[in-house]
Amino acid sequence: MNWLVIVNMKAGGGSAKKLWGAAEKSLVSAGILFSVKFTEAPAQTRLIASNALNLGYNGIIVFGGDGTVSDAAAAISLNEKKPVLAFLPAGSGNDWIRSMGFTIPSIYSCVKAIAAEKTRIVDAGMCVWPGGSRFFLNSAGVGFDALVLRRTIASRRFLPFGKFSYLLNLGVSALFPPHWRATISCDGKPFYKGDYLTLTTGVGRYSGGGMQLSPAAVSDDGLLDSVILSPMNFFAIAKQINRLFDGTLHKIKWATSARGTVIRIEPHKAGSLVLELDGEVVIPGKDSEYIELVSLKNELTVIAPPSVPD
Repeated sequence: MNWLVIVNMKAGGGSAKKLWGAAEKSLVSAGILFSVKFTEAPAQTRLIASNALNLGYNGIIVFGGDGTVSDAAAAISLNEKKPVLAFLPAGSGNDWIRSMGFTIPSIYSCVKAIAAEKTRIVDAGMCVWPGGSRFFLNSAGVGFDALVLRRTIASRRFLPFGKFSYLLNLGVSALFPPHWRATISCDGKPFYKGDYLTLTTGVGRYSGGGMQLSPAAVSDDGLLDSVILSPMNFFAIAKQINRLFDGTLHKIKWATSARGTVIRIEPHKAGSLVLELDGEVVIPGKDSEYIELVSLKNELTVIAPPSVPD
């Protein structure tokens, strides 16, 4: 297989730059044939990925974080014939690679898997609203989750952009937790109506730096896993922190879950949705009366860890 490696040196708050030399040597030592292109912006990543097949590459390796691999996947998804997608984790979260079955993501384990060339077919998602749409690879968050992310990104200049920064902003935001109102349906059947704190919908189970916000998600079953939390006070939120990581968030009394192919959110006030897709804040039309999160079944062919059965 002929690989194109897309390298984002800015991933992980700039820490990726220190890792690239060792990653490149690992690829060479494993006998992997590859060329390298560097990216500095999402649009550049998408352009490089979209042209990979025309340049003779049948596989793309992304060296970077979840945002970079999401951008590459978005470009790949537009192609009728899609190159194989692989990932060398160099970001602060590396959630997508965990969702793919790499329980302890590392450059070494991923290089080993790339050399084995074992693949699997997985799903992705599309967020649709009146007049617009946006691809997402791993997860979508509406409400509190997106608000915390927006505040985390705003504080990037002062705090490390990673799990610690996210948790700190989570704690501060939880002191006076806001809430929103919406009617939420799954495959056309309403399953929640009224005030809510947050809604996470996942193709994969991991997001936010190892948190299991969509604990029942399976990346190749054609379904999205949604967990919505009703309003909670600071003390209730604080008591549930461990559940963010241990896969039991959907079992608390404030949680309502649904699994299906289309999750539709209709805010009681048009334009009031606070949304993030794959760790990037997205603003639908200011007067949007709904968004739909749609499963894209069998959308991508990716490199799988050796432990994933055929």
